[in-house]
Formats: sequence, structure tokens, C-alpha cells
Amino acid sequence: MTDEKTDGPQTSESEDASTNPPPSVAQRAMEGKPAESHPFNELSVLFPLLSLYTAGYLGLMAAEFFLHAVKVPAGMMPVYVALLGAYAADKEIRRWAGTPEPSRRGTVFVHLWMVFFLAAWLIHAFRPEFQLPGELGVVVLQVLGIFFGSKASKYIWEGRREEADPVVKSDRESRVLELLKVKGRLTRKEVMTELDVSHNTAFRLLAGLEEKGLVRRMGDNKNTFYEPTSLPSQV
Repeated sequence: MTDEKTDGPQTSESEDASTNPPPSVAQRAMEGKPAESHPFNELSVLFPLLSLYTAGYLGLMAAEFFLHAVKVPAGMMPVYVALLGAYAADKEIRRWAGTPEPSRRGTVFVHLWMVFFLAAWLIHAFRPEFQLPGELGVVVLQVLGIFFGSKASKYIWEGRREEADPVVKSDRESRVLELLKVKGRLTRKEVMTELDVSHNTAFRLLAGLEEKGLVRRMGDNKNTFYEPTSLPSQV
């Protein structure tokens, strides 16, 4: 038998891929090929639209309260509540479907309405000539209802996620222990912020680590914090 010889050097598939990268969007357009389209992201549209609508609606409310000459147009409230409900529903659907979006600080809408409502109510209490806008109370109740409904959905999702996937819980416990190595102590609120979890989830994580003897609770009530009893490498 004789060995067959090739006429030129052989190249591997990885070398071909590196020397011939996939065509760019511009190259595909020049060749007449359609560019790859990305799926439409409703959340990226709803959030800025809701932000603009909130600014306009809240501004008209403030103008009606302080200037008296401006009146909030009829029909703004149902559209606003629908937008807010669609934003919250889309966010929760994505969470339960396993494709959550980065946090967009949706609670800012709740804070804005609550601050304005409390300020307006206090001013009205001492200066009765300043009348509360007719829709203000209803809007605040609607916003609070949507907010707490979204929070309840998040709590249920986090609880079921930990039950279905023990690895998630182990990873979170490891992150808490790593944070304790760096900071020396942690509060429940810090765990909520660092891990982006709910109050109940942070409580369960810290309670579980305490039961395992990996952390100990110090202080009382609002001054409660947790510190490590040891610095293990694994949970």
C-alpha cells in the first residue's frame, strides 16, 4: 500500500472559521441576503413609554393641584393603568418563562405617586383651597395593587425555583458566604440588594445558613445582622 499525498496543506475547521469569519450585516446586505432579525422585545418599549406617560400624567396632576386652572383630560387614567398593568404582566410572564429582563427599577413609579399623594394630602389638610385631583386617589390605589401583585408573583416564583432546583439555593448560599468573607457582617437588606431577591428569600437563606452553623445572628429587631462562624470553602 502507498500513502496518498495531498496537493496542499490541510486546515482544520477551527482555522477555516477563524480565517473566514461569518459575514457581517453590511456584507449580507451587499450580497442581497436578508439580515438576521431579533425578536421584538415588548419590555424595552413599554418601560420608556410608561416613563413618559407617568411624567406627563403626574405633571398634569401637579398642575391641576397647584395652579387650579389646568384640568387633567378625561380618559388618561384607564390608559395609564393599562400601560402599567401590561408592563408588570410582561415582566412577570418573562420571569416565569425563564427569560427575565434586567431590573429596570419599576418601583420608581410607586414611589413617585406615593410621594406626590402624601405631599398633596398634607398641603390640602393645612390649606383647604388646594383641592386634590379627583383621579389621584384611584390612580394610587391602582398602582399599589399592581405593585403588590407583581411582588406576590415574584415571591411565589422564587420559592418554587428553590424547591425545583437545589443548585440555585446552594449558589445563593455560597454567594452569601463570599460576601461575609469580604464584609465581615451582613444584614438581611444587604442580602436582598446583593442577590436581588425578596425579603422572604433572604430570610430563608440566612435562616438555613444559621441552622447549618455557618452563620450566627447578632442584634435584635432592626439592628439584626449576621456574621460567619467559620469561613468554609464550600456550602
